[in-house]
Amino acid sequence: MIAGIFERRHPVGALSPAHDLSAPRAGVIGAVQGLCLPFRGFSRSGATISTGLLLGVVKSRAEAFSFALAVVLTPPVVVREVLRLLRAAHQGGVDLRSAALESVLGAVVAFFAGLLALRWLSRWLEGGRWYWFGVYCLVAAGAVLLLHRAGY
Repeated sequence: MIAGIFERRHPVGALSPAHDLSAPRAGVIGAVQGLCLPFRGFSRSGATISTGLLLGVVKSRAEAFSFALAVVLTPPVVVREVLRLLRAAHQGGVDLRSAALESVLGAVVAFFAGLLALRWLSRWLEGGRWYWFGVYCLVAAGAVLLLHRAGY
């Protein structure tokens, strides 16, 4: 939300060397993505795009770089989760066939939900309404907290 408000007050014009995605800026954005990894459900794309905006990177460059980071990071995470599933199955704690079916079904649903969410996120970013993403995150976090406290 802060990045959206900052971006509205300090819009970045055409790409200039002062607002290009330099190595130090890319390093900071990558570090933010790394810090987000342990938090399931935390929007790494939202955090990295917001960081880029706060650093003065042009919106389109911040968005493209954020998604490029996700493309690089996602395959190792998938491999790690598959190995975790195989270890659990080997220890006898999980029926591999049903777990694999549930995992594939979950991945397909998550893929399409992610596409929809990214389209929504991109529209907010390109339309100068990035602060709405922050509002959405706060509302969603509150809803999850309430559901958790209710026992779900």
